Amino acid sequence: MINMKRSIFYIVLSLILTSCSIVFPTQKEDVLVDVEGLYGEERQFVLAGLPSFVDEKEVYRISDEKELALLSIIQEKEDILKVFYVSDAIISIDRTFSYIESVIPYTFNIVITEIPYTRNGEVLLTLFSIEIKPNHSDYKSIFESAKNWNMGIITSSMSEREKIKKIHDEIVRKTQYDTSILDIDLSSSVKHPSFEATGVFDYNTAVCSGYSRAFNALAQEAGIPTIMVSSISMLHAWNLVYDGLSWKFIDTTFNDPIPDRADRVLYTYYLLDERQFLQDGKHTFDKSSETTLSAEEYIEFAEYVYPETKQ
Repeated sequence: MINMKRSIFYIVLSLILTSCSIVFPTQKEDVLVDVEGLYGEERQFVLAGLPSFVDEKEVYRISDEKELALLSIIQEKEDILKVFYVSDAIISIDRTFSYIESVIPYTFNIVITEIPYTRNGEVLLTLFSIEIKPNHSDYKSIFESAKNWNMGIITSSMSEREKIKKIHDEIVRKTQYDTSILDIDLSSSVKHPSFEATGVFDYNTAVCSGYSRAFNALAQEAGIPTIMVSSISMLHAWNLVYDGLSWKFIDTTFNDPIPDRADRVLYTYYLLDERQFLQDGKHTFDKSSETTLSAEEYIEFAEYVYPETKQ
C-alpha cells in the first residue's frame, strides 16, 4: 500500500567555502545553556566556545542526531528555523531528518550548509547549519486548525486516554482515505494536501502521513506527548503516543475502513504495545541504519523529547 510521501528525498546540501586570513585566534570556553523544551521542560545544550574568527555568535556543540534534531525542534517552536552547530561526530542527515519529521506536524525540507574556515589551504574549523524549510508559506495554519478541532472535542476534565480517543475518533470519522493517490505521479506531488495534516483539516481526505501528522498536531495541541513513526520498508506511517502510563502505538489510517463508512471507527490498531501492534504481521519497522530508524530508536527518541514519560 503506497500511502506516504517522504520529504527526505528533497534534502539540499549546500557548500559555502570561505578562505579566511586567520592570525592568532582567541579561543572561547564552552558554555552550558538552558533552552526551554517541550511542555515546560528545560534542556541543556552546549554553546560552543569558538575562535574569534567565527562570525556566528550562537553555535551549538552537537554530539549526535538526536541532540541536533531536538535542538532544531525546540528552536522551531520559537520561530528559529536555522541552527548553527559544530560536531566531532559524523551526523547522518537522513536520521536527523527522520527524528525532526517525527515531531513537527507539517512537511518540510532541510538545507544543510557546511562552512570550512581555512588558513593556507588547511581547514581549521568546519561550521555547519541546519535549516528547516516548510513546504508551505502558511504552515502555521496547521496549529490553528488543530486548536479549533480540539475546542470542539477536548475538555480540561478529560484524562489522557479520553483525549486520545476523542482525537483518534474525530480523525477517523471525518477523514476518507485518498485512494486517488495510487494513480498519480508521486514524484510531482510533493505538496499534495493528502500527505499533509491539511488534508485532514481542510479537505477531509488524506493518506497515512496526513492522518499521522494530523494526529501529531491535535495531540500536541492537547498537551499529549506523541510522535509520528515512519516505515520506509512498508511505505507507511502511524503514531506513538503516551497514554499517561506508557508509550503505545496507534494507526488511525488502518482504523479507518476502505471504502469509507460514515461514523464507523475501528480499534484494531489502537493503543497497543509493540508486541500487540506487530502480531498480525501487517506492520513492519525499519531496521536501524544510516538512513532509517528502528522501533527502539523511535521509542528512545520519544522519551528523549518528552523526558517526563521515561520510565
